[in-house]
Amino acid sequence: MKPFPILSVVILLFAAAAHADERQVSVTAADGFALQGTYSSAAKGGPGILLLHQCNADRRIYDQLATMLNVAGYNVLTIDWRGFGGSKAGAFTDYSAQPQKIQELMPGDVDAALTFLSAQPTVINRALGVVGGSCGVHQAIQANRRHPEIRTLVLLSGRTDAQDEAHIKSAATLPIFGAASEEDTEAAASIKRIVGLSTHSDSRVEMFKNAGHAASMFAKQPDLEADIVIWFRANLPVAGYGLPPAIR
Repeated sequence: MKPFPILSVVILLFAAAAHADERQVSVTAADGFALQGTYSSAAKGGPGILLLHQCNADRRIYDQLATMLNVAGYNVLTIDWRGFGGSKAGAFTDYSAQPQKIQELMPGDVDAALTFLSAQPTVINRALGVVGGSCGVHQAIQANRRHPEIRTLVLLSGRTDAQDEAHIKSAATLPIFGAASEEDTEAAASIKRIVGLSTHSDSRVEMFKNAGHAASMFAKQPDLEADIVIWFRANLPVAGYGLPPAIR
């Protein structure tokens, strides 16, 4: 993605100076499990963005990005997957002990998170975006398959499957921003492939070197968070401006 130095600096300064209107929330999944999250509302109303973390971290890895997106005018929700962060409870206290079971439940947990986000009074619930990192990439793509109100995706260092690829190839109205680091071989190849399959003219991929995995790249590529904010401002405009009339 071509950098925008001045705008990036402005966004970073605002994010550093501002305190997001955030609160800790509990999102109830279909089976009654309480997913813990953080929600930041946009005072003037605007689109909603869901951040799905990678499976070697928890939702805190998105703290700065969530603040930046909120300052830029978005309602932002981060959740901890079962077995991570604040979502360690009952039968789900350790993701590594039952990754397959937790991954099977992830689609329903994403749906619950999107239902919560869409119900918030300041959210334009027909204008949503999703950021997915690593194991969250597949979940983000499949969420768009189930929820056409998701208008754009940001995908960081994740693997995909044939179903994901078929969906992206057919999703002509879905712009995608993908990013990965070259040494993260399989994830980088997957992100390149999925963006390459997108038929949307605005879809683009950003490749780095020695930057790490998924949201961990933020530490070595500090402009990436600002670029993500800029991406959303271009492809999911705040307050409905620039959105098709049907979703305003």
